[in-house]
Parts: sequence; C-alpha cells; structure tokens
Amino acid sequence: MPLIGMKEMLADAYAGGYAVGGFDGFNAETFQAIIETGLEKKSPLLTICAPSEYGLLGAKAAAAVARTMADPYNADLCLHLDHAATMEQVVEAIEAGFSSVMIDGSKKPFEENIALTAAVVKFAHARGVPVEAELGSLTRVDTVTHESADGFRPEHTNPADAAEFVERTGCDFLAVSIGNAHGLYTQAPTLDFARLEQIRDAVPVPLVLHGGSGTPEDQLVKAVGLGIAKVNVASEIAKAFTSSCIDTMTEGKTWWVAAKKKATDQTRLVIARWMDMLGSSGKA
Repeated sequence: MPLIGMKEMLADAYAGGYAVGGFDGFNAETFQAIIETGLEKKSPLLTICAPSEYGLLGAKAAAAVARTMADPYNADLCLHLDHAATMEQVVEAIEAGFSSVMIDGSKKPFEENIALTAAVVKFAHARGVPVEAELGSLTRVDTVTHESADGFRPEHTNPADAAEFVERTGCDFLAVSIGNAHGLYTQAPTLDFARLEQIRDAVPVPLVLHGGSGTPEDQLVKAVGLGIAKVNVASEIAKAFTSSCIDTMTEGKTWWVAAKKKATDQTRLVIARWMDMLGSSGKA
C-alpha cells in the first residue's frame, strides 16, 4: 500500500480534541512496533524519521522499509520527514516516497524562514505532500539529540509572527516553542499555555509539539486541549529500544535477533502508553 499523508489525520485530531503521536522510526523493528501497536490500539499510524536517522540507509531505503513493514497489515501509515534543514533534503525524501515533510527553518531569521518554508510548500504541495514548519526554536536537554545546535539560544513562538508566517508560507502544520525541549528532561518542563492559546487563536492550522518525551501527562492533556494535534516522541523510543538491547547483551545473551525482539516489545509498551495518553486510541 502507498504511504499516506497526515493532513486529514491531523485535521481530524485537531477537530476531535486529541493528538496523534509522531513516533520515531529508525529501523524495521521500530516501524513494526509503531504499526502493530497502532493497529491494536486502533490509532492513526504516524512515524517520523529525520535525515540524520536514515543516514546509513538513505531516504529511499528508509521509505522502502516503512512500506514493507506496513504492507502485510494493509496499514495506512504516514512516513513523515522530521527536521529537514534544506530544500535538497525535502526533495530527496519526497522523491523517495515520504508522504509528509517538515522543513525546519527555525534557526534562520524570520524572513529567511518564510522564504525557505514557502519554497518547500510550493514544491511539496505540487506533489500532494503536506508540510510542517517551525517558528520559534527549541533547546535540548541532553548532548545527543540531533535537532538543536550547540550554543543556539531558544526563542519562544510569537503569536503575531505565527499568524503572518502561516499566511505567507501556506504551511499545513506549525511546530511551536512554548517551553518544550528536545531530549529526555532532567526536570519537568513548564509549558506556556497562555502563549499556546494565543497561537491557536492566531493561526488556522493544527499545531505540533516537539520534545514530547518526559512531559508530564497533565501538561500534555492541557496542550492537546489548546490545539496541539501532533506530539513528537523520539527520545523515549530510542531509550526503550537501545536500553533493552544493552541490558540483554550485558546479561551475556548475545544472539542479536533475540535482543531486538525484546527491544521491540519494550518499544511497543512506550507507544501504547502514548497513544492512550494523547487520546488517539480508538480514533482510526
């Protein structure tokens, strides 16, 4: 089956008062965990993959793996390009078969971000692919996440700028900075709900929260009620998968297939909890 876009998926979530988890897929096992758990939970299926994460395979192979894992289930899977920084990365992903893309110009000045995003929207929309953009920038809470550069100062999203940005770029979804951060929090974040509400009232598109891993459930539920329709979950998935593999190997069980099987099971538990928490269970 062909991969699907996420425009209708997020429109339904936005209107229905729930959010869809954008779950990090970086190998066949994580794609499998996302698909099988989503089908069990009757949740929309959305996996995200950044250029740095498919670097060994390339975009074309990553898309082929995602399709191959979804085909036996006849599953409607969206494969979303996460945090592309250039037009070239977007073109590569769309030509490879990614069904949704994000262009992240948040580290650029406002006008440069608009210009880059508008160019991506023009290219992607001509090919039936929806576009997520980001305004305002996030810090990171560890030294291993790929999204933020060292020394970059985060800036929260300005609601007035957001309205202008969405109107001038034509983006389909907007990722916002409201106190969230990439990575695993060392202490609970405090999301700026007043700012989020102002952004929601200023723009006509579903909103996206990056850095979902470790966010307290009460804050997530409130954010979803204020317009967040997609929450990215990457660090918790990476931790569940890799920590399980390390534990198995430390125990002296070096058969890699068995280690990956256990890691996949642990990843399913994380995904299931998030689908329930975001309210997407039963919505497919």
